[in-house]
Amino acid sequence: MKTKLLLVAILSTASTAYAGCGSAFCSVNTHWDTQGLASDDGLRIDLRYSYAKADTPRVGSSKVAKPLASDPNLVGLEVENLRTINQSLNMNVDYAINPQWGVAVDLPFVMRDHSHQIGDPNPANVTTEQKSFSKLGDIRVVGNYKFPSSEHHAGSGLRIGIKLATGDTNLEMVAGAPLEAGLQPGSGSTDVVLGAYHHQDLENAPWGWFVSGQMQTAVSLKNDYRPGDDVALDLGAHYAMSPSLTGLLQLNAHYKKADGGTAPNSNTHTGGRSLNVSPGLSFAFAPRSKLYSFVQLPLYQYANPDPAGDPYGQLTAPWAFSIGVSHSY
Repeated sequence: MKTKLLLVAILSTASTAYAGCGSAFCSVNTHWDTQGLASDDGLRIDLRYSYAKADTPRVGSSKVAKPLASDPNLVGLEVENLRTINQSLNMNVDYAINPQWGVAVDLPFVMRDHSHQIGDPNPANVTTEQKSFSKLGDIRVVGNYKFPSSEHHAGSGLRIGIKLATGDTNLEMVAGAPLEAGLQPGSGSTDVVLGAYHHQDLENAPWGWFVSGQMQTAVSLKNDYRPGDDVALDLGAHYAMSPSLTGLLQLNAHYKKADGGTAPNSNTHTGGRSLNVSPGLSFAFAPRSKLYSFVQLPLYQYANPDPAGDPYGQLTAPWAFSIGVSHSY
């Protein structure tokens, strides 16, 4: 039987003063059942590592120069001219209750390293602040319903779930100064997740494709911080190169509304939109186990300009990487 493979996307969104900090990954789609890449029952566990380094400032669709911490206009202010290294380790646990119903739990472990400078006209007095942490993020629980179909090679369904406020929201950049809300392990909000998908394998051919869309919006807030609504659209295809090796290609469109709220560490200079291409490979090293890897490259990136007129933009990532292993029981 020809190997099938999940089509995964990772992309980085930017998230404060004087070039916005780079924030976190979007979710990687490792729910095989929504792509027609898993059996209709049983347990599946996916463990995935993702990496992106946000160090390229952008205003709108244009790259801009990094601000200088010695600029007299930036005295005593945070100058986001360095980088944010975003890493995550995600465990996705999918359980298909029957051919129509399933449930998935996503457990994210966030590893982030952010650094910026404090402005001073004298370069000798410019200081660098750095914050690194490894913490549990916000857990998602999502149910999946597949529409009954007599078509063996195709399927459609709906996804509905909730993101819980399990991640820490009280970390400090330095003693007495809270870390920006968009860089915290959790958002503090409870969000609703809604999605739909369709997948189809071409009969008597090694090709298959899927399309999916998902929206996430906050319905309960904490500390007067509201993360921006998030919309993702994916179009992907896979090709069985051999019984154990599968090639894949995916286009990922993403929209992130600017964050809101009146919390001292919230930042409205966030959000944007992007279109990315994600090529990858999967290797079945055992009958129920697969190793996969993806690289994501932006075709188009747009970072929302600062409402207050900051000309330095948001830090964005020029590429992202993911590697994982999946096993079905």
